[in-house]
Amino acid sequence: MLNDTKEKRVSVSISLAESEKNEIKDIAKEYGLSLSAFLRLAEKEYATKHAETANVDQR
Repeated sequence: MLNDTKEKRVSVSISLAESEKNEIKDIAKEYGLSLSAFLRLAEKEYATKHAETANVDQR
């Protein structure tokens, strides 16, 4: 999680089909987000939601 000290961002590589990338990018655009911002928010939402049912500690 990015903290108040403006931690430096790093790149992460994921593999997607071009059609998957375009679909996610279009959804992100509908929310006014970049692809990266949308994926960060989606990860947090997924982890939070599934931690409740998977008995996993939340960050």
